[in-house]
Amino acid sequence: MQRLCIATAEPPSGLRDTVPVGTALPMAAGSGAKVLAAWSDPATQRAVLAEAVYGERTLMEVRRRGWAQSVAERESGVASVSAPVRDAQGNVVAAISVSGPIDRMGRRPGARWAADLLAAADALQNRL
Repeated sequence: MQRLCIATAEPPSGLRDTVPVGTALPMAAGSGAKVLAAWSDPATQRAVLAEAVYGERTLMEVRRRGWAQSVAERESGVASVSAPVRDAQGNVVAAISVSGPIDRMGRRPGARWAADLLAAADALQNRL
């Protein structure tokens, strides 16, 4: 019912909203949570959806397009986009995300960042 931050990259300057390594985050909100929930087993999905701000329809959309976005969902003023990272067998084992202030990311951050995140996720899969 939680997700764990295992790596981060801080911008060299400007606003820093990075989640610290080791931080446990709830699965109830955020683009990373949606990605992980979308490809989780049915029992986990049911447990997550019981507390989530998103629903099954959102998870179906995430699976269809291959990425998730959120705007002020987990944290006020922050937008994010996430894509699934798969292991060599194709199982989703992590999510890769980018986040920032809504005024920089926009209200539809996936339109700008999803393609780059999907490419990064593919590159990671080739290293697993």
